[in-house]
Amino acid sequence: MNRRTAASTLLALVLLSAPAGAQDRPRRQRALDSQGAPPRTQLEARLRQRLWRITKNRVGFTDEQMSRLAQTTRSFEDRRRRLAVEERQQRQLMRREILAGPAADQSQVATALDRVLRIQRERIDLQIEEQRSFAQFMTPLQRARYAALQEQLRRRAE
Repeated sequence: MNRRTAASTLLALVLLSAPAGAQDRPRRQRALDSQGAPPRTQLEARLRQRLWRITKNRVGFTDEQMSRLAQTTRSFEDRRRRLAVEERQQRQLMRREILAGPAADQSQVATALDRVLRIQRERIDLQIEEQRSFAQFMTPLQRARYAALQEQLRRRAE
């Protein structure tokens, strides 16, 4: 999975799994694991809540918009994941053939290159479609802020 997809997936998972009222919940005493650290699920939940708050505050979303964002993101996530898996497979195939040197199957390399380019085009089409969906409940300024936040998260993930 490339870094851009990883960051998008992280943000999508955060938005999909954070409950609408997560930012309003009181902090509770958290259980510790055998090493004295919070269990992974609790850490993930805290991360989701924090990213939920950051997204809502920085972009200026209402609770309704956050719910719509989660629904919209969820509807595109399967396709985004499928494209990432397929691209990774094609890149692995090309890497194997490149490492084979002179014994590389030129037709497999050509096919894999063509598929990677097709996947990149599909990813762009997916982003355009997603932006059209966002435009149904976000202002242009919110869409721009959300895109900037996604880019910032991608950079941090890298």
